[in-house]
Amino acid sequence: MKHIARMLAITIAGAGLAMAQQQGTQGSSAGEFRKVGAAGAQFLKIGVGARANGMAGAFSAIANDPTALFYNNAGIVDIDGYMGNFTYTQWFGGYSHNFIAGIIPISEKYRAGLSVTSFTSGPIPFTTVENENRLNTTYSITDVAIGGTLAGQLTDQFSFGVTVKYVQNGIGGMSASGILADVGTMYRFRGVRLGFSVSNLGPQLQYSGADLNFRTDLIRELQYQQVDASFLVNPYNAPISLKAGLVADLTSELLGMYESDPNLAVNKEREHRWLLALDFETLSDVPEQLAIGTEYTWKDLLSLRAGYRFNQSAFGLSGGVGIRYIGSGFDGMLDYSIQPTTTLGIVNRFSLTLRLN
Repeated sequence: MKHIARMLAITIAGAGLAMAQQQGTQGSSAGEFRKVGAAGAQFLKIGVGARANGMAGAFSAIANDPTALFYNNAGIVDIDGYMGNFTYTQWFGGYSHNFIAGIIPISEKYRAGLSVTSFTSGPIPFTTVENENRLNTTYSITDVAIGGTLAGQLTDQFSFGVTVKYVQNGIGGMSASGILADVGTMYRFRGVRLGFSVSNLGPQLQYSGADLNFRTDLIRELQYQQVDASFLVNPYNAPISLKAGLVADLTSELLGMYESDPNLAVNKEREHRWLLALDFETLSDVPEQLAIGTEYTWKDLLSLRAGYRFNQSAFGLSGGVGIRYIGSGFDGMLDYSIQPTTTLGIVNRFSLTLRLN
């Protein structure tokens, strides 16, 4: 328990200090703090997994598939065998968001994970006035995150996870890159699980590249001379996220079907399973958010999901459905989620998850 308490204290203190440093540099003339615009690398906040987003992202305490590498990496210790996930998200304005992850058991109590996230725009026409020679050319936005994870089960009730990831933002001929870290913990008690995670801890990022360079006129001794110059670019923070979640197996509590199962019966065939999840998230650049999600599963074959995210300007209600194939050597899960927005249309997600038994 001393090791557990020490890990939790270090995680909370480190995340709190990092967020305080970010927030301390932002403020209005009256001293009022305003989070909006305080961080870059916004693609790191886009949720992954159709299952999780069907529950409005209330997933940090469930986290029992490869998308746990995004929500709470401590959850992958509950995965039996080899498991992989691919998620495609149809984002606004022709952008696409892709996530692929794999989980490997390295011992009875430890798991390793690898994930790759990409956010791409496709070709965008230049509309600059200063350089008319580029009016018929295009540029693109490509953001990438590649992470490696180690998670372990310290006791029957407590597990932890640590992720180190390389992050790169790319716009045309400019890019910024750095190393960030995620930390997660999970606590299990009978039919309830508690999850806590901190994401995107690390140093500031700063753009560099050819598109920052240009030639300009300089007056020397009443004569114009062209000289090489470059734009000055300020460094920026990644969006730090702290999540605290809870999930309960209502099937057990309400119908008297309780079985001591730390995985919330994910790997057991039961005719009914009903989960209720709650997530609180505080971020370094937007107000705090609360997500409530639920999932009903029939005979471990068909799942229906719904959720709502509070205090989020773009997203609110969400829903989804999933089907599962159970074979002798592998399981396959196909999930879909839909998230209407207030002004930008509908976000559709499709996920395919495979597990080798």
